[in-house]
Amino acid sequence: MSFGFASPWWLLLAAGALLPWLRSGQPTADYSSATMIPEDRLSAALDRGLRAFASLALLALAAGVARPYALEQWEERLGTGAHIVLLMDRSSSMNENFSGRYLGGTSGESKNAVARRLLADFVQRRSDDLFAMVGFSAAPRYVMPLTQDREAVLAAIDSIGDRGHGITNIAPGLAMALDFFNGKPVTGARIVLLVSDGATRIEDESQDLLRQWFQDNQARLHWIYLRSKNSAALGRAPTGSSENASSEYLLHQYFQSLGVPYTAYEAENPQAVEDAIADVERLANQPLRYFEKIPKQDLSGVFYALALTLLFPLLAAKSLEVRRW
Repeated sequence: MSFGFASPWWLLLAAGALLPWLRSGQPTADYSSATMIPEDRLSAALDRGLRAFASLALLALAAGVARPYALEQWEERLGTGAHIVLLMDRSSSMNENFSGRYLGGTSGESKNAVARRLLADFVQRRSDDLFAMVGFSAAPRYVMPLTQDREAVLAAIDSIGDRGHGITNIAPGLAMALDFFNGKPVTGARIVLLVSDGATRIEDESQDLLRQWFQDNQARLHWIYLRSKNSAALGRAPTGSSENASSEYLLHQYFQSLGVPYTAYEAENPQAVEDAIADVERLANQPLRYFEKIPKQDLSGVFYALALTLLFPLLAAKSLEVRRW
């Protein structure tokens, strides 16, 4: 651990620690001949001990006034969990409820509100996970990097509660989510948790890039598909040519070809969303090694407490002092 001082000039007061060795601070008594007094080794040892306590107390006070602190550092932690990027759909359709009704200015719980509420509960239950946040509609929005700060993650989830707009352009959002893992050592399970109620088709070139990035970063994909009653099912194959297939079906087929673990959940109501998140939570319980940032710590109180502790023997000795010979 590295240390520093906010006001190092106050350390000059440490020179006062020499004073107890220059003056005893005890009253003297006249005696006709000091040679007549027998040698008292115990008293001499007590005298040196009291001087040492006084010196140390002065050093501690000088250090406390100089405002010492421990520099911020990173400490390795071991736990059970995963590195999870929350990839949240912010398209206009997320303002609807599961029946497909738009909740512009009316009361009710939209798909966005359900997802945010359940994701917040999920984050609060996961003590060791690191979370990141990305929102996307027509373009991705960087919200929060990987962190274990639960208050920051909950604030990030709450920040995407504004009304969604635009279409669902998923490819840039996936690319930004995977970028959180790029160049970092693999110290635990990596998960991209996609929460979306639809999709658009991904171009062939983008498909190849995303497939390679998923494999390079060893990232898993979980898709919680918030399906309205009139939306297409992920497993519904086209009745005629492939051009009749829904974009959700095609995206599901593409995700299955990524070459990494992939799970899709079709959630048609809030309870189904909760069940899907519970299943993701079960799959995310794996050994995890991560580094936690320890902020700068003020150590002045420690030195003041040490000085006070060292003063107690001096006060006790003062109370036992013989004032008259």
